[in-house]
Amino acid sequence: MQTNNTRLLTIGAIMFGMALTRLLPHPVNFTPMAAIAVFGGAQLMHNRHRFGLMLLAALLSDLLVNSLLYNYNDLSYFLEPGTLGIYGCYMFFVWMGTTLKKVNVVGVGSRSILASAVFFIVSNLTLWAGSTFYTQDLTGLMACYIAAIPFIQNSFAGDLIYSGILFGGFALLQKRIPVLAIQR
Repeated sequence: MQTNNTRLLTIGAIMFGMALTRLLPHPVNFTPMAAIAVFGGAQLMHNRHRFGLMLLAALLSDLLVNSLLYNYNDLSYFLEPGTLGIYGCYMFFVWMGTTLKKVNVVGVGSRSILASAVFFIVSNLTLWAGSTFYTQDLTGLMACYIAAIPFIQNSFAGDLIYSGILFGGFALLQKRIPVLAIQR
């Protein structure tokens, strides 16, 4: 049982630590959140840990980013359609991680790319749906997606790089600390 607790605490610390990197200066949309979700889904054994730790990491980092960087302390942010869509994406990315039976470059890379694409689609759809800037028709929706194109490259780059750091770093850590290896 000690092995499982050590593994859980280590993975949880990694997830929370990576989520806090959002407080560091970074290009727009270059964040670790999708990678954290896939990583947690792949590495944690129980759904309550997989989904719960991701939700807590996202909530904590959002609270800190909103209050420290944007001086925005209104918790109604968490009830906005865009935020709910983003959190729904995170939960989907956790599930994607659970489907990763063998950690390798193809499996992690494909999930990272899919996460970027899904995030682009959902986040811009919810932005458009709640917007007064874009017309609420197909023309407005297309304008919203077109305006977001310059930002998708940062999402792809961030998701791929952070996935590499998380999965690669944890594989190296497991070699140095065997108690972190999966015990089934």
